[in-house]
Amino acid sequence: MLASRGWTVTLLEGRSDPRLGTHAERARSINLALSPRGIEALRSVSDELVDRVLEDGIEMRGRMLHKIAKGKGKSRVDKEAQDYGRYEEEGECIRSISRTALGIHLLDHVDGLAKSGRGSVTTRFDTRLSGMDLRVDQGVDVVLEHKGAEPEKRHFDFVLGGDGAYSRVRQEMMRGSRIRFDYHQYYARHSYLELSIPAGPDETFLLEPNYLHIWPRGEFMLIALANQDKSFTLTLFAHDSTFSTIDAELARRADKGADTDKDGAEHPVIELFRREFPDALELMGDEALVRYWRENPKDGLITVEASPYHFQDKVLIIGDAAHAMVPFYGQGMNCGFEDVRVLSSILDEFGASPSPLVPSTLPYSSIMPALPCVPATDPSRPDAKPKPEHTPLGIALSTYTLYRAPSLSAIQQLAQQNYTEMASSVLSPLYLLRQSIDSLLSRVCALPVFAPRDRDRSDPTKDRGGRWESLYRMTTFRPGVAYDEVIRRREWQSRVLD
Repeated sequence: MLASRGWTVTLLEGRSDPRLGTHAERARSINLALSPRGIEALRSVSDELVDRVLEDGIEMRGRMLHKIAKGKGKSRVDKEAQDYGRYEEEGECIRSISRTALGIHLLDHVDGLAKSGRGSVTTRFDTRLSGMDLRVDQGVDVVLEHKGAEPEKRHFDFVLGGDGAYSRVRQEMMRGSRIRFDYHQYYARHSYLELSIPAGPDETFLLEPNYLHIWPRGEFMLIALANQDKSFTLTLFAHDSTFSTIDAELARRADKGADTDKDGAEHPVIELFRREFPDALELMGDEALVRYWRENPKDGLITVEASPYHFQDKVLIIGDAAHAMVPFYGQGMNCGFEDVRVLSSILDEFGASPSPLVPSTLPYSSIMPALPCVPATDPSRPDAKPKPEHTPLGIALSTYTLYRAPSLSAIQQLAQQNYTEMASSVLSPLYLLRQSIDSLLSRVCALPVFAPRDRDRSDPTKDRGGRWESLYRMTTFRPGVAYDEVIRRREWQSRVLD
């Protein structure tokens, strides 16, 4: 995105190149769910990139609920499909994709920019930013650490930090920008553990591949997403106390010399799965389950709130560095990609480019009418350079913070709330009734039934009206509706039904 606008880009990656075959990915990443929001953002970069990514994805047209069967019978689990939306009419689905495969596609695209002359990007692996000086008059002085080498000092026009929930760029902003920087992080009560169901005989799927499989159990939940090799990646979400209690029991038995790994009747993990997820255990196998529990990390789920996202025209944080969220809406990656699309539009709005610094010619942004008009230079010194916050780039980054913050706060709120829906509400008769009403009204009310706020946002897919749609469909399948607009529309719908 930046390279295509004329910047010479240096891309830093703290890990090794996953394409070399030496990349040992730690068993900690939840499978990625790519939705139309993320697809639209990728398409704004390259149609060819989108085509390659979609080829590696597996369509998920809805949820498959694995419910504990009532009464006695041969099967202890009943399965029930719940469609996301209109797959048959509109092809609505999300896609399960490997984090590693997606990363490789993105890196291949970056390499292709230089080869095709569409931009200048240098990718440096095993390299991290360790320091950042924002006090210089123009640009940013940084210190880079490369594996096995001495620290290196560099100077850049500005830094775009997409370095994750534990962002070093964000830390340096907090330390060195001398602004009122608000920051809050907190962990969910739940942690997660990744498991796996192998491919079946003759490389077949052992579960229906075109669904997000959910075992809703209230205080804990299991989900499964299909992979291209016919396996399934499973993730167990449970309270920290559930993991710690079982681990403590395993430690106690180990002290007594009990063989907890081989005697399934004595193993509390197998006991838990036999009681709550018997069909998953049957496909996974006792030994594999115990091995995953023993060897795979049980990681926490963090939410990060930061403000502002920028400092002058020197630095901007995006993605998890600015707004890490719990994964229960499957929007973390999609939201991060959308950050790039929104930023791209705002840069174009203000003509921000690596050209010599000039004052913005716009008195205020048409994206954010409330943005005040600030003189870019001192009228008594027309030859003076504009202040960093008043350059086209500085105003663009400021506008990004003002415009994007409400939307990001909204999706973090929705992500927190969606655990309850996935783990328990999907079994509620009232929830199913509301879903039926939403589905009926979305088909009956094909014309706009309400008017969203009329704001000319920097969003080429902005939805100016709309039929009645469920909260999930607006959040997942409508990239032209900002997340905060989704909440406003849902509140309006609820008032109508009340």
